[in-house]
Amino acid sequence: MDFSGLNKKASDSFHQQRNMLKKLTQGKTLKCEKCNGVLTLDLAISEPGKGLIKCKQGCTDIILELGA
Repeated sequence: MDFSGLNKKASDSFHQQRNMLKKLTQGKTLKCEKCNGVLTLDLAISEPGKGLIKCKQGCTDIILELGA
């Protein structure tokens, strides 16, 4: 089986989310691709060791695992 297409898609998604996180931590404003709402980064959620990137509408909802 050829997994190259799946591997490329997963790699592209990882890099896109990594770049999104970098820009948000630098204080830049990013917009949701679907609703065009402002994305927010929340590192103080109730679960320890977790963070959240989301838009107000809920289109984008990425849970981050924060390492020590």
